[in-house]
Amino acid sequence: MAAWDSLVNALNTGVLGAFGREVTYQPEAGGSFPIKAVLQEGRQPEDNSPGTYALLFTRLADLPHAPQRGDVVIVDGATYKVFEIEADGQGGVMLAVRVN
Repeated sequence: MAAWDSLVNALNTGVLGAFGREVTYQPEAGGSFPIKAVLQEGRQPEDNSPGTYALLFTRLADLPHAPQRGDVVIVDGATYKVFEIEADGQGGVMLAVRVN
């Protein structure tokens, strides 16, 4: 199984290298730091306003601690708030974010 983990980690790193961009991550506890992430804007419809939310993919290893609901991500001047976290079990994490 360790070989599989290594392959998935290499895939995640490759995806972030090819498609990722630097964003600013601000934990609710304070501080801020740059991370590489892939943002899929307007990705999923929802019943609440504004009507869609985005998904942000990054690696858990790039974060100083586990992401939490309420953390903030700034992408190209737009501020998003994390409302759902889904780790893939292989080191990657998908954060559902809304424009704040």
